[in-house]
Amino acid sequence: MRRFLVLFGLLLVLAGILLLFSTRTGLQFGGVRVSTSADASFLEERTVDFLEDIRFKDFEKAATYHSIEDRKTVKIPELLERIFQIRPEFLDILRYEVLAVELDRSRTRARVKTRTVVKLLNSSEIREPEIIFYWHKDPRDGWVMKLESSLR
Repeated sequence: MRRFLVLFGLLLVLAGILLLFSTRTGLQFGGVRVSTSADASFLEERTVDFLEDIRFKDFEKAATYHSIEDRKTVKIPELLERIFQIRPEFLDILRYEVLAVELDRSRTRARVKTRTVVKLLNSSEIREPEIIFYWHKDPRDGWVMKLESSLR
C-alpha cells in the first residue's frame, strides 16, 4: 500500500511539472522547446515576431512576413489603421498573446488567433481586439502571412 501511495505521489508531482512547463504547442524548459507540432510552434513564434515589429513601428520588417511578390505593394500602416480604427502614430500596443494555432488537414494553411491590448495615445481608451492571422505555406517562400486577409 505504501509503494502505491509513493508511486501515486510521484506521478502527481510529474504531472504538475509537465503542466508547469507546457505551452500551446509542446513543452518548454528554459531555452529548450519540445514541440508536438513544429509548424504550429513556428507559426506562433512568427506571429509574436510580427506583433513585436508592429509594436515598435518597424513596418518594413513587418512586411517581410508577406510573400516576396506582395512585399512591394503591402502598406502595413494602412492595414493597421483599418483593423484598429486608429492611425498608427496614435496606436500604442501594450501587450499581446497567442490564443490558438490551427492548421488545416493539408498542413498548408493556418490561422493564429491572438488577443492584443492597445491604448489610444492622448486618451485613456483601451481596446482588446482579437485578431486572426492567416498563413499559407508557399513552396518557395515557406510560411507567409496573408496580411491583406489577416488585417481586414
